[in-house]
Amino acid sequence: MNLKTRSSDNVFSLSRYFYLKYVLAIVILVGVSGFLFYEIGKEYLLDAAERYSVSIARNLNHELYQHFFHVYGKTPETYDVRDSAQFSVLDGIARRFLAHLEVTKINIFNKSTVLIYSTTPEIIGQSTPNNLKLLQALQGELVSSLELAHEPPDITYDVHPVDFLETYIPLKELSPDLQTQGEIVGSFEIYQDVTNIYSQVRSLRTLIIFFFTLVIFGHIGVVYVITRRGDKLLAAERKLKEELERSIREKLELMVKHRTQELEEEKSKLEVILNNVPSALILLDKNLCVQSVSATYSTITGQVVSEVVGRPCTLCTGFGMLREECPSRKALLSGRIESCLHRHANNDQSLEHVSVPIRRNGQVDGVVEIITDVTQRKRLQDQLVRAERATAVGQLAAVIAHEVRNSLTSIKLILQHFWDSFKSRRTKEKESMKVALNALRRLESMVSDLLSFAKPRQMHLSLQDINQVVQESVVLARHRCERKRIQLRERFHSPLPKIPIDAAYLKEVIVNLLFNAIDAVEEDSGIVSMETKAVALPQTLRQSLDGNPFYDEDMEVERRATGENHIELQKGAKAITIVITDNGCGIPSDHVSRVFDPFFTTKTEGTGLGLTMARRVVQEHGGIIDVESQEGAGSKFRILLPIEPRQQ
Repeated sequence: MNLKTRSSDNVFSLSRYFYLKYVLAIVILVGVSGFLFYEIGKEYLLDAAERYSVSIARNLNHELYQHFFHVYGKTPETYDVRDSAQFSVLDGIARRFLAHLEVTKINIFNKSTVLIYSTTPEIIGQSTPNNLKLLQALQGELVSSLELAHEPPDITYDVHPVDFLETYIPLKELSPDLQTQGEIVGSFEIYQDVTNIYSQVRSLRTLIIFFFTLVIFGHIGVVYVITRRGDKLLAAERKLKEELERSIREKLELMVKHRTQELEEEKSKLEVILNNVPSALILLDKNLCVQSVSATYSTITGQVVSEVVGRPCTLCTGFGMLREECPSRKALLSGRIESCLHRHANNDQSLEHVSVPIRRNGQVDGVVEIITDVTQRKRLQDQLVRAERATAVGQLAAVIAHEVRNSLTSIKLILQHFWDSFKSRRTKEKESMKVALNALRRLESMVSDLLSFAKPRQMHLSLQDINQVVQESVVLARHRCERKRIQLRERFHSPLPKIPIDAAYLKEVIVNLLFNAIDAVEEDSGIVSMETKAVALPQTLRQSLDGNPFYDEDMEVERRATGENHIELQKGAKAITIVITDNGCGIPSDHVSRVFDPFFTTKTEGTGLGLTMARRVVQEHGGIIDVESQEGAGSKFRILLPIEPRQQ
């Protein structure tokens, strides 16, 4: 009310007070703003001019070395300022810059502070050893300063009738390819006329002050009109109140909007978390009807989420379980966490159900059922049990084989003693002893194979040349070829990269395959071929490990840790192949898939463990062995060993 009375009774006095204070503040503001703008604008334009000088100097540095110093084999120190021909070339380069750029004058000094070039030829040859700005530039610094018309110049006999921006920029040596900068060999001094800069700043300052003055006087006029209309004070007060209420309302609405957005974001985050959990989460009410379901439910069960919500859980999550076996029903009745493991008979899928009761005000009001697909885990557990069982069988077989070998040794010694007794006589007993000794030797061989199969040796890997290993294996088999008068063809591609292998183990595999090939071909007409080469696999190859019940200890530990039960060579991977081919009788089609099975053999004296052990050795090297055969046409065994070692 006081403000209203004062506005009504003392309008003229209030206006005078307002104008005195306001106009004084405006004058001070305009003056300070004009001064600050002038200084800031001048500083900005001078900085821009300095950057412009640096850019010119760099380009001129490049042009001088490209078209002058490298062409004439000169440096700023060796250049003769008295050579008019060279000066003409140098002057032409500099004048091209002056013709197209806003530069008044260019001076070039060598490292001895001698002026070797200037667009003012009269001062060329002058030395300014006391020029501190030049000395700083020769040390690698960028130096700029205003050289005013009334100040003495840096170079004797040089004159400047107007104010200049003087910039010293280091001149650096460039390599012949102009790509590499060397040491500082001189300095550029570039002059720019700042008269235009000052003129631009003053014009802009005047324009800004004029514009500010117009705006301010217009504002004063508006304020004057407002102060003269005292009858509108009440309306202004009411308007202010309405604006305040609107502002408060808008702030409240904004706060509600932000809070709603935060809740939506939290809900979205929770949904993302629930939908990315590998288990399906189902919210059930106290009637065991589905209220909400996470997206993982569709992945596990194959049912559509929208078709599940609102339905009884027995129709969508029971999966054929009996009513009394339902963990959610048990959790709802008992108030405790209940769980069960259910296996589908139709697709062999194993699901783990965990039901957690939800309490509200001390009463169980619903259930959260968590369904996890544990099929892979169960499969790995079953594989682990089978592997442990097979290991136990292998250990038992090793013990039995060891005891049998001891017994066979005793029997062999006794039979050998009797053989020596009948050595000088030809009797039926002597022939029987011979048959018995041969049978014992076969049994000893079988027991040795069984021991090697059941309890393999530790592998010792080292970088080896495959060709050398294969050639040594061929030497061991060559006498058999000569005895059967068959051809042994060798084709070794070289050089092959060395790879980490157990040479002794791999040699046994190759010899075994060679012996099998030799045994399969006919005398006089048989052909056995050996080939090694490096290849890039045209497709991904995979071979199961399940056919090998016993493994090297490190390989078994890795298999249990990773859950892998196969060897895989990716498409495009580089590998070394060892191929053994024969033109023998071939393998019947119903036997091809079984040749690597333990104890499978078609030989009367074979143990059926040779190829099984061969595959195990190759797989322990991270490789694959396979066979192609056609009955009556021969067989081809191929070993693939990765050049890159298997990642442990």
